[in-house]
Parts: sequence; structure tokens; C-alpha cells
Amino acid sequence: MEIQASAVGSTAETVTQIAVTRIADPFSSIEESIRSAVPGNDPATLRDAAIVAVRAVVTGDPQQAAEARDRAAQVIARAQNISMEDARTQVQQYTQQYRHAVDQAKQQGTQAADAAAKTVSRAALLGAISLLLGGLAGWFGGRMGAGEPTFTAGRRTTR
Repeated sequence: MEIQASAVGSTAETVTQIAVTRIADPFSSIEESIRSAVPGNDPATLRDAAIVAVRAVVTGDPQQAAEARDRAAQVIARAQNISMEDARTQVQQYTQQYRHAVDQAKQQGTQAADAAAKTVSRAALLGAISLLLGGLAGWFGGRMGAGEPTFTAGRRTTR
């Protein structure tokens, strides 16, 4: 039984690890596209400012989202030498891309949890069946190995 419990635990852990490795940082692709799009003499400072601004838009407080979108559009427009309208469009695309990545990560997490639950429940069912069969075999073995009772003490003979 201990072997089955450890097998169930390791199977569930493996399924969970696979799911976690599949779920990537939803902001990583946005960050990569910003880093590759910013030219200039001092691109590191502009890239970092653009990344921070866009991250504030997609992960920040929804009540301050409009202000964060404007700030991100200004930073991206300055960093990439594009118009404010184009920068706002990019910020909107980044927001949609982030939301899509988050939704995919949630869906993959749910699928991994379902798979782990199925695996654990199957192993528990097999464990219960094996316990039942073991108990039944023990009962039959006990019945087969027991001899007929003999009563030698207290036997009275009548003459």
C-alpha cells in the first residue's frame, strides 16, 4: 500500500510539474517584442521604460489603467519614434496579447489539475480494489488452513 501511495504522489507531482513548465510568463513575449523594436543610441533605457510602462498597463490597477495606457503610449512613441496613435495601437495589442496569454495559462492549469485528479482517483480506486482482494484472499486462506475443531478435554464417556 505504501508503494501505491508513493506512486500516486509521484504521478501527481509529475503532472503538476509538466503543467507548470508549460505555463510561461505571459508578459515575456511582449517584453521580447518591445526589446526588439526599440532602436537608438541608448536603447536599454528606452526599452526598460517601455517595458515598465506596458507592464503597469497589463498588470496594474484597473482604475488607473487609462493613465497607465497613456504613459505607456508616450514612452513607446518616444522609444520607437512613432506617432501617438500607433503607440496607443501597440499598447492595445500588447494588452490583448497579455490577456490571451493569461487565459491560455489558466486553461492549461485547469487541464493539468484535471489530469492530476483523474490520475489520483484511478490510483485510489486500484488501491481500494487491491485491499479488498487482499482481504478476501486472507479470509479464504484462513478458512482453508484451519482444521476441524477437536474437543478432547472434557469428553465424557458413559459406561
